[in-house]
Amino acid sequence: MASSCSDSFTGAVETAGTEVLSADLKSGTVPVTAATVPAACILTGTIPDVTVFPCVVTGTVNAVETAGLLFMREEEKMARDVYTYFYAKYKLPVFLNVSKSENAHTSAVLRLITGFNVTDNSNNDPGVYVNTSLIALYKQLIALGDVSEIDALKASVLIEQTDISDLQKELLSVENISVKTVYTNIMAGSNAHLKAFIWNLKIKGVVYP
Repeated sequence: MASSCSDSFTGAVETAGTEVLSADLKSGTVPVTAATVPAACILTGTIPDVTVFPCVVTGTVNAVETAGLLFMREEEKMARDVYTYFYAKYKLPVFLNVSKSENAHTSAVLRLITGFNVTDNSNNDPGVYVNTSLIALYKQLIALGDVSEIDALKASVLIEQTDISDLQKELLSVENISVKTVYTNIMAGSNAHLKAFIWNLKIKGVVYP
């Protein structure tokens, strides 16, 4: 049975760090659209191959919310792309697990985009994004992570801090309950990812603020 996107969500959320890689990277104007088709809620955490349960997306999204959806779709994809690259290079399990979680995140945002009849212009190729700022950020993160496994983990911390910061900004203006619920759940997942990367640094003898 389909559940409502407004169903309650519980999970531990911690305060993110203040260091981020990006400010507001959104740009452009988009139309207001309404949703009447099934989409999906998002489960959070780093569990591989997590199940995404069906729910119904309802209501409308304004231009600001639509721009946010398109941006968050690509930002979550960028995180997935970076972690996939890091796993191929270092074979550290945390990169594989979180890359799968990020794939669930970007898919959940895509279902919202589809549900609101918004055109998804994103590209599935690694490092390719409509948002040019995300292209530059991807290259910056890859260059940082190429130095060493420790630096890849530090880059991953910065990704999650940035993601949390951007989600917090989006939630300040989001009114649609379906969008708000998915963003809140994704942010809880990002906090879990942040803890996982900091823990991996700790067991390698690195205390990261």
